[in-house]
Amino acid sequence: MEALLSWARQKGCWDFFSRSNLLALLSCLQDSTNEVRELASELLIRYFPPAFPEPIAVALFERAQEAVSSPRVQEAEAGAVLMKTILQKSDGSTLERLFPEGKAAATLQHRGLCFAQYLLRMLQAHYAMACQDLLQAASTNPMHGVMVALRRCLLEVPEGAVSILKGEHVQNWQELLSHLVTLLRDISTFLLGVLQSRQGPNANQPAAAPSFADMVNAIGSLIMLGKGLEQQDGEDAILLSEEHNLILTCCWVSVKEIGLLLGGLVEKILPLAPPAGAEPLLPLTVVKMAARVFQEVLLKCRHWGAVEGCSMGFTKFCTALLNHPHAELQAVPRTMLAQGLELLSGPRSSSITRRAAGFPMLFLCILGGEDPSKARPLLAHCIQTLLALANTPLPQNWDQTLDLPQVSALHVLQTLVRGSGLGTALLQYVTPMMALLLKALGSSSWAMRNAAIQLFSALAARVLGPKRSRDDSCAQDGVSPQAFFSRYPQLREILLGELHSALETAGEPEGGRFHLCPSLHAILTLLAKLQPGADGLSSVSTCFLEPLLQLAGNPIYAVRVMAAKALVPVVPTAEYGKILLRLAGDLAKRGGVLSHNMLHGRLLQIQALLAYAADTNCSSPDAMRSVAHQMEGQFWLVTPAQQCPLIRSAYLQVISLLAGSCTQGFAKRFREVVSSELHSFGPEQKARSSELQVGSAVFHQVISHFLCKEAASLAGTERVGAVCLLLQGADVDIQSAILTWVIEGEDERSKDLEESLQLTLLENLKSVLQGRWDKEFLKLYLEALVHLCRNPPSQAQDVFHKLLGPAAACVDVLLSMVETESPGPDLLFQALSVISLLFVLGSKLRDYPLLERWCVMLERCSRSISSEVLRLAAARSLKLAGADVVQSALEASCPSLLSVAVRVMDMGIYLLQDEDQEVRREASVFASLVQHVSGAKPQDSCVFIQGNRGLVCLLHVLLEKFWGCQETFEFLLRHLPTLDLSNILTEVEANKAVSLYKEDEPNVFAEPAVLSRLLLPFLLQLLDRVPASTRLCEFTQRWLKATGPSILHSLQHCKHWWSREAIAPLHMKALGCAKVHAAVTALLVKATLLAHVLDGLERTHISASEIHCTSQELRSELVLVQELLAQHGMAPTFSLDYGITDTRSSVRAV
Repeated sequence: MEALLSWARQKGCWDFFSRSNLLALLSCLQDSTNEVRELASELLIRYFPPAFPEPIAVALFERAQEAVSSPRVQEAEAGAVLMKTILQKSDGSTLERLFPEGKAAATLQHRGLCFAQYLLRMLQAHYAMACQDLLQAASTNPMHGVMVALRRCLLEVPEGAVSILKGEHVQNWQELLSHLVTLLRDISTFLLGVLQSRQGPNANQPAAAPSFADMVNAIGSLIMLGKGLEQQDGEDAILLSEEHNLILTCCWVSVKEIGLLLGGLVEKILPLAPPAGAEPLLPLTVVKMAARVFQEVLLKCRHWGAVEGCSMGFTKFCTALLNHPHAELQAVPRTMLAQGLELLSGPRSSSITRRAAGFPMLFLCILGGEDPSKARPLLAHCIQTLLALANTPLPQNWDQTLDLPQVSALHVLQTLVRGSGLGTALLQYVTPMMALLLKALGSSSWAMRNAAIQLFSALAARVLGPKRSRDDSCAQDGVSPQAFFSRYPQLREILLGELHSALETAGEPEGGRFHLCPSLHAILTLLAKLQPGADGLSSVSTCFLEPLLQLAGNPIYAVRVMAAKALVPVVPTAEYGKILLRLAGDLAKRGGVLSHNMLHGRLLQIQALLAYAADTNCSSPDAMRSVAHQMEGQFWLVTPAQQCPLIRSAYLQVISLLAGSCTQGFAKRFREVVSSELHSFGPEQKARSSELQVGSAVFHQVISHFLCKEAASLAGTERVGAVCLLLQGADVDIQSAILTWVIEGEDERSKDLEESLQLTLLENLKSVLQGRWDKEFLKLYLEALVHLCRNPPSQAQDVFHKLLGPAAACVDVLLSMVETESPGPDLLFQALSVISLLFVLGSKLRDYPLLERWCVMLERCSRSISSEVLRLAAARSLKLAGADVVQSALEASCPSLLSVAVRVMDMGIYLLQDEDQEVRREASVFASLVQHVSGAKPQDSCVFIQGNRGLVCLLHVLLEKFWGCQETFEFLLRHLPTLDLSNILTEVEANKAVSLYKEDEPNVFAEPAVLSRLLLPFLLQLLDRVPASTRLCEFTQRWLKATGPSILHSLQHCKHWWSREAIAPLHMKALGCAKVHAAVTALLVKATLLAHVLDGLERTHISASEIHCTSQELRSELVLVQELLAQHGMAPTFSLDYGITDTRSSVRAV
């Protein structure tokens, strides 16, 4: 890369090291995105000359000082990157300018030490201010930014280690590191004390972390003290104030950075061998001091972000010590582990694990520091201690407000299992941990049961991997039972024992109470997560077969469902046919004795096995026919003779899976019974007022899905008509089931069924809107209609022409609903989509008032402040009807329709810049369709284009087809940022305390500066056509009078501000401000437009009394301003023709 850049520079092809490129990278160096900052810093350090120009280095250093003192975390991190970059791009003369007080010091020759000493003094000053007034310090001088800068400058500069080992400065480095660790300890103690209302080094601090309420009260006291007020008793505030957030951010982020800095120091500095005869750079006392800091933070902090950051540093700390050759250093983490285990098992008067997220992390970090390639004695000792503690019987009476040692041990085990640092080292302890949690699930303590559930979740994810399929019984890349139980042979006996125990305790309820086995659900869940294997009956998993089959009769519904799922991986795939025949044979014949629970459970198991066999095609057709023959003999299970709807539903689902293997006679008889069940729900029948029965709605929904699938696969006028009749019936459950199938079963629909459903939904839309105001059903109905009519057939068009009157009424009803009734975003989304669809289907419907109302609603929804669902609704509506509106306007040449078309494309421009990718995708389809209907592409094809290309396409269509509309120029001008450059520069100059958070932009994806440059050539070409349009001419004159004077004033202010050499640091700050870049670009675009308008007026001899300059004078001024801005890296250079050039070009004066 370096050779390529040098060659390009020598040949004059590209001067990569130009001042403009340097300033552009310095702007990126202040970006709010980590990746942008890091890449910019790497380019500057690796490829640019060794040292920055001195004026730039000085201005950048002042900007870095200000940034690291910002309470905003991102801005402080940007300041730290600036410090690190300046450190690596400074020479001796630059250091003399940056640190004039150290000219005579020998350390000035070693820039790393020089920067570290400066940042240490800066941190000491911040800490001193915090001790005096924490609220003021959190607002103006928080400590976390300087800590980040120290970490980057000490640990991320490659030549840092070399300079540390230079003999003449070893003592200076030793003193600096010792002072730094001591200062970090003091800051940590101070901050933790603040959150506990206990300040000072001698304060008696409790062992556990304070509650959130205690922290809020402590901070409230500090705020009142800082404001000179007395603490007032009153109602607790629901939301934290800005002051609370400032102090909390200062505390938590600083604690996190303390951990990262200490861990990095020990990791990088400890391995460095000092010169012969010199003391270690980090003596044992300093290391122990750092260890106490980690211990205090992890035991007394409950903020997960701070704990996580501190844990990363603590892991590095323990890794460095445990792998160090000196025994004294190795003993430090071992001692901390022993103290943690003692604290865990000992009595205490407060809760730890509930109130401190860091306590379990203490163990994880220490154990993660052991060398994974060697034996791990600390891990073995810790696990054995935790298992023994968790297995200890509970005391007779315990305090529910305190953590039991057994509960704490389970939580620590869960943390160890979830932690990625230990990896496979924990797998050897899976069996005892599984036995432990199964026992704990039956504990009388809720806390024990809760901790056991969490440990089970962590263990399942560790041994089986994450869930990769929605259906546990159809996992694609799971572990087979053979592999699982071969790896954990003892676990099989434990699980089997629990299953047999559950079967023994189950049975008929006594006194209306069931005998529950708390561990049963966890065992079934674990088995269900396994992947079916291809082993035979000798498989190690077949021992689970009989217990699972017996669980089919369990009185608990959830157990029967999970037993069916668990049966799938237990049965070898080669034996599916035999097991299915056995299960089908076990079903009772009519009049036989078999409990409803057992019957239902058997059907669920058959259904689960058949579903997997159908998905994987692992059973032969002959085996399926045999199973179908057996199931045909149980036909009574679907007839009214079987009075349980759930059993009838399960049998119906089984037959659906066997539909291709059943005989024709059975299929006909089966369909007659199923159809007769829903006969009373036809359109001419009233809703049945039968007694409510559990499971009846589910049964009717299953029947509806069955009939839909049958109509889709077998077609036929009778079957399709039956489904359409049910859709017009009186039962909302059946209608909802059919509509849900329409939406979800896209791959199963046949063409005939789809067309019939389309026509049915269209014909009944008016009655649905008039008769039903159930919002959920209406949303489902509208969604199904849009789903079916995305590609409407010709029959739908014909029917719609007959329904023009009712369709117009439907549009009016839907528009009234979305305008006045606040239907909610989801229903509004579907309503707007259907309105747009009706406009498309009714190609002769040219009701301008309806179009106007539709357009107003879309404009409201497409605003960037609207919710994502509403913006997507606007984009989807444009996709469905926007191109047709544009085409109709072009064909009719009606002023009102042309205005609507311009507004529609204007919305498209906004939505193509939306921050949501799906919204942009829908808008790009709209732009593609507009390009197609406008004649820009051949009419027989429509190529879908990318979003940015779609934006240019819409601008071209507006310019070529709609240039005569006044709205075109007006709407395009609205896309230019309305930022006041003078006010923004005043904010940049103001050296006041900033708020913790910047105000969020409504659309973070939009690039207003880029869009301004994109719009300029189109706006200039529109202005060239002013003489041909009276309305456009009048509008431009009004625009000139309204905005011309302010543009000229801002241009002069811009010129004056960037001409002041005394504010070079402010220029550097402005260079990194996106709002300044957007405002400057918008100002230059507007000034260019103003010059063009003046030029046109001068040619027509129309005076512009509000503007006290000629177009020639304005263009000359623009040249000067742009050259000045280019020197400061602020703006590209504009060409006054129809485009923008790079900064090497100059503006042509006309």
